[in-house]
Amino acid sequence: MQQLTPFRGILIAGGSFIVLILLSIAGYAPVLSNSVGTSPGVSLLYASAGTMPQLLNTGQIDAFLIWEPVVSNAELSGIGRRIAVPADLPPPGKWDSAAINVLVLRKNIIQDEPEVAALLSALTTAAIERTEEEPALAEEITAAWVFGNKPILTPVGSLEPLDVERHSFANMVFSAEATLPDSDIVESAVEAQGIVYDPASMTDPSVREEGGMFLNGSPIPRPWGNMPLLQLGYIPSTDNYAPLYVMVKDASYFCDRYGFCLVPDNPAESRPVACTLMVNGTKKAKVRLVPGQSGGGILTSIGQNALDGAYVGSVPAMLQIGLGNPSSVIQSINTGGSGLVVAPFAPCTDWPGFVRWAESRSFAGRPLVIATVQSSIQEDMVREAFEYENITVTFYGTDITIGAA
Repeated sequence: MQQLTPFRGILIAGGSFIVLILLSIAGYAPVLSNSVGTSPGVSLLYASAGTMPQLLNTGQIDAFLIWEPVVSNAELSGIGRRIAVPADLPPPGKWDSAAINVLVLRKNIIQDEPEVAALLSALTTAAIERTEEEPALAEEITAAWVFGNKPILTPVGSLEPLDVERHSFANMVFSAEATLPDSDIVESAVEAQGIVYDPASMTDPSVREEGGMFLNGSPIPRPWGNMPLLQLGYIPSTDNYAPLYVMVKDASYFCDRYGFCLVPDNPAESRPVACTLMVNGTKKAKVRLVPGQSGGGILTSIGQNALDGAYVGSVPAMLQIGLGNPSSVIQSINTGGSGLVVAPFAPCTDWPGFVRWAESRSFAGRPLVIATVQSSIQEDMVREAFEYENITVTFYGTDITIGAA
């Protein structure tokens, strides 16, 4: 593997001093050491999802754990091989039904606009069911939303968006029933601030319960008064939010079946922003879908009252809600939808083989470098999986060994 230059390592990993400050703020308890003793070790590199295939293709990392469609892009382009999905990673059974992405709403919206909140939850549940029942339709809608209609350029050629989505959908399970993960990242961060870690307090099941009643035929009060405007954030580069895309682009289905729907103001747009929540043909609320770059940034915008809710990763949501963000998790969107990717000729085909490779490389003095996104559920998976295997994780370019407070 070609090592990153020290300068690049500082740009990506942040440097020992800066990383230590950030980790202290976030509630980590890093242990500084000059070696990892006799235990095997790996290096963790924080990177953006979009850069990971290029880092792998140029030999600057050995593996990455990230969400779809980055995984499918890497596989179909020949850059990498997926050797594990969340359900394959230890501790055994932990990630099988964990909520990877969730719907979050600010608490004042839940209080001030309870019907709108419940209708959004109901539509999310209905769209999840629609996505599972009609995957071919969902693949087409998602391909156009995420990629547009032009071929996807990769370092080794181009791919058709629909081919990527067909490959990606096989790695995703959409569910409104998944439970929040027990997150070491969130627990260490909130307890470092003297706050009790309680995932149950981060949710508001009443919203989904009322939404379920609307789906089952309970009458919806006729819209009246001022029409509220809700701004919902999401990351448009991931297809883990396929039910949201189906909800908007297949709006007529939901209007006809349930009597309420989220209609794009301009149906010709492949990625609509302005939408209207309709109830029996009457406008109930205006909704803007606001693209974002990261789950943490989206949650920060919610905390600053710039957004009213989001479709977002579960761990970023739990982290900020646990630290005081005035919002609640309403329900899950999916499980799975991530993958551990290695280079095509890496000497492993599954997680046990990857562990053996990590051990041999560590004892040879060349620890594997694994990339993921900071404060994501994928980082949680990396850290817990290696802890389970008794493999030490150190931040790339530093002597900071990860450990929970």
